[in-house]
Amino acid sequence: MSFFTTNDLVKINFHDYGIQLNQPLILIGGYSSSEVTWFAQIETFVNAGYRVITYDHRSHGDSQQVDYGLTLHRLAMDLKELIDYLQFKNVVLIGHSMGAATIMAYEELFTDENVSAIITEDQAPTFFKSADWLNGQYGKTLTELSVFIDDFPKTRLTQKKLSDSVKRTLGHGMKPFDFKRYRPLLQNVILQDWRPELGQEKKPHLFFAGEKSPIFPAIHAQAARELQNNPNSEVQIFEGCGHILHLEEIEKFNQAVIDFLNKIKKD
Repeated sequence: MSFFTTNDLVKINFHDYGIQLNQPLILIGGYSSSEVTWFAQIETFVNAGYRVITYDHRSHGDSQQVDYGLTLHRLAMDLKELIDYLQFKNVVLIGHSMGAATIMAYEELFTDENVSAIITEDQAPTFFKSADWLNGQYGKTLTELSVFIDDFPKTRLTQKKLSDSVKRTLGHGMKPFDFKRYRPLLQNVILQDWRPELGQEKKPHLFFAGEKSPIFPAIHAQAARELQNNPNSEVQIFEGCGHILHLEEIEKFNQAVIDFLNKIKKD
């Protein structure tokens, strides 16, 4: 376990795997999660030739618990400071749920100049129902989103059964999370709209979605892809999966990531 301290004096926990000179790949977790949720990706990505970083957002996991900076743009600044602390260039960013939104906030603040590829997992660019998003047929109103926040701690995020070994690892490594204390962070997450930012992206972007996600309709991934201009960007829908593809279909997820990264290297 290692730590660095942000410019607003928060200690961020991270782990660093693989050969130091290899291309860096940062795994960015979702709301309420700990870095242990990426345990099944680390070895595969290291063996594929990447230097892999996992970390806990502020007020998550083993990072310092604070009541300030609970916004996506502050999380994006934390990510930027981590990248700078490790002196990374040409980094691959992989984000799940709020981790994907953190990447969008990072790009809004710092562009994708220092990024080689973006991979986002089951995160639509907006939570809101509007006539100009998915034909107005999906999304939530403000009132519905308030209920969504209330219900989130008891929402079943996976649809496929996790193996006993995965459950044991998560049970041992996951840290308690205070949903009431850190409700303001989720409130901030759901108010964002990243559609304009997707139009500014220049780097290849792989959009993952779960066919049976309890959070977003799977069609969000293709709709988001159509907002993005890189010809090498792709969409993959995981049949039968819920919101956490990298745990529900570990081998499929890992291979899809490696295949995508190999493909864009050739292009």
